[in-house]
Amino acid sequence: MSASAPSDLAVAFRSLPRRLREGSSDDVSAAAVATAQAGVAAAIAAAAAVLGSAASAEAVASAIQARKARDWTDADLAAIQKSANDAAAAIRGLQTSQ
Repeated sequence: MSASAPSDLAVAFRSLPRRLREGSSDDVSAAAVATAQAGVAAAIAAAAAVLGSAASAEAVASAIQARKARDWTDADLAAIQKSANDAAAAIRGLQTSQ
């Protein structure tokens, strides 16, 4: 994912549970699903730590949307972007395990 605006990142975090569900088909091994789930959970937890929110996709998305533009630092935005990228990579790993 290229650099995104906070509103785009909120959408990305909200979509993680759905994307993980959709990627977890019967053709994917349980081990691959567990690895993807752990990767997504770690990415959400990292974002939550930056934002001071609960470690759920919805809480992270809400915290992103609640933060005013003037309160974002480049470092915080980069960390949230990295977390979104890490979660997406974990989900993409399901596609390669089929």
